[in-house]
Amino acid sequence: MPQFGMHMGLRYDIIGEYASLLFALLLLIFMALTKPKKSKAFKYLVIGVIVSVFATAVQIFIVEVASNVEKYYDRTSFTALLIVFLMLYIVILILIFNYVSLLSEKRIRKKSVLAFIYIAILTIYISGFGYNIIMKNLYFVRTDGIDIGRFTRFYCIAGLACTICCTLACFLRRRYVSRIVIRTCIILVPIEILMLFIQILDNHAIFTGATYVMPLIVMYQLFHSNPYDEDTGCQNISALESKFITNIRRGRIFYVAYIDFQQLTDSSLAPDYESISVELARVCREIERISNKIHLYRVNFGTFLALIETKERSDAENYAEHMRDVLDNFYERTEDNIHYFIGICGDSRRFRAVGNKWTQLFMWYLKEQKMLDGENVYYFANGTDFREFDEIYKIEQALLDIRAKMDPEDERILCYAQPIYSVKQEEFRSAEALMRLTIDGKLINPDAFIHIAEKNNCIHALTVIMMHKVCKAIEILSAEYDFDAVTINCSTADFMDKTFYKEIMDIVHSYKIDQKMIRLELTESMMAENYDAVKHNMDMLNREGIQLYMDDFGTGYSNLERVVDVPVQTIKFDKSLLYKSIKDDRVDDIITYMIEFFKKNGFVTLIEGVEDESQKKFSIDRGFDYIQGYHYAKPSPIENLGKYFNKKA
Repeated sequence: MPQFGMHMGLRYDIIGEYASLLFALLLLIFMALTKPKKSKAFKYLVIGVIVSVFATAVQIFIVEVASNVEKYYDRTSFTALLIVFLMLYIVILILIFNYVSLLSEKRIRKKSVLAFIYIAILTIYISGFGYNIIMKNLYFVRTDGIDIGRFTRFYCIAGLACTICCTLACFLRRRYVSRIVIRTCIILVPIEILMLFIQILDNHAIFTGATYVMPLIVMYQLFHSNPYDEDTGCQNISALESKFITNIRRGRIFYVAYIDFQQLTDSSLAPDYESISVELARVCREIERISNKIHLYRVNFGTFLALIETKERSDAENYAEHMRDVLDNFYERTEDNIHYFIGICGDSRRFRAVGNKWTQLFMWYLKEQKMLDGENVYYFANGTDFREFDEIYKIEQALLDIRAKMDPEDERILCYAQPIYSVKQEEFRSAEALMRLTIDGKLINPDAFIHIAEKNNCIHALTVIMMHKVCKAIEILSAEYDFDAVTINCSTADFMDKTFYKEIMDIVHSYKIDQKMIRLELTESMMAENYDAVKHNMDMLNREGIQLYMDDFGTGYSNLERVVDVPVQTIKFDKSLLYKSIKDDRVDDIITYMIEFFKKNGFVTLIEGVEDESQKKFSIDRGFDYIQGYHYAKPSPIENLGKYFNKKA
């Protein structure tokens, strides 16, 4: 028996072929498991790998026969094996050529041109090996085996020709080929040519499989695994992360450019995908040609990030202006006039400590702040932008951490309260709990963090923690002071969950307090979004003895019929109505009528925002039951409510 991978007599070493077959099979498995994008180029690659498996297997059979003449050799069968291999080999070469052609942004589109090229290649190739078969020049039968040196040299020369053609195709189309493809060719082509030359000269080792399996592996790794986007020739967000970290570690200074085409990221507005992909690829090539210091990465179909490796702001501005020119040209030549936003930030010393994630979020924030619908926008960020976003980012990260921990004792959530004055009893009988956030010792008001909490689905966590803190404070205060209740603001998201009332009651029951001392505030706009769920929670809370306040009444579309229909006990007029009614008699008449209407229907009325004596007198004269505002007290930690409530007898 011949040794594995080594044949006596002519001593053909085919370990390289076995290794190539193994790698080709593994590549097929990886393709099946990783499920990369099924582009046209990828289909050629898959077919190429499958054909390479068969070609390598046939090559192994050829060497087996050539090394065991007496046992396996039959002239007709052996010649058929050679023909099969040569046909498989030319198919691989054509697939590789076609694949390289597809990597160019400007592809050969005329089928007649492609057909002519393929017919010419096949004619020359088939004529060559047909002539050699007829003249019996492909191999020689010897007593110790079959010499297949000429056969090997023939297809290796064809391989060299294909390598040169692919290189020329990349070189001639270099304006339309991405930078990473050019660099791959520069590295891979010399290695490929060297291997083919060695195979031509070496009559004892057969490693032809490596000359076509290796390029297929490299193509898959570079252009179809994570780092590469096939449509535009850009690397993707994973490669950006790697480049960002590398530059930071090496102390390189760079700027970041954020390019966004809003009409493309909005799927309802996106034009034809294929034609726009070609145009985007052209834009990417034009931007890359501005300077080799610009590295472009694709985030999604209509969003790109670029790293501009330069120390000087003036250079970054110059490159950015050139990029802007490219985008202006893109806008003018597209039928749908695709608008763009380009924002530049840097240099990297500003965000070295905070990392790539912070930088990407900052660029997204910049777009949200500066982008205008229906306009092309170019903006170079300044220090104020960085400081504003840094505060937002810190708030967002703190809120996400609060939501993850859900700690009722979280010290970052502060419970403040503002006492509410009873006109009839002439004393403070209740208070409104107000949330504050503290980060790095800085007190942050709700206006700065509530919208961030809503955007990140953190608002419910804040409500739960506030509920715990208020219940705990009531438990302590009620032991010494006489008061009716403390109100807590709730969000739309809270009341849209039909099990919200259960969660509230579970928290209340976990403390030694009268549940009637907890009251909840909600806005009229909540009921417009999911009336059934909100009404269900309101009914259930009322049954448990929890009173409800209609907050900010008069700020939106006030539907008196709906307000009367829902189970709220107190109508809390927004301060804007107070200020308008003082200045405008018509508004004053409306407010007076509303107060009378609500009182007649059994509601309690409360006015907020009273800041001076004249507003206080006006509110009392109009018949409000309760008054809240800075004139009486500013919000302070809830523990300070003891200053306003009377002590129990």
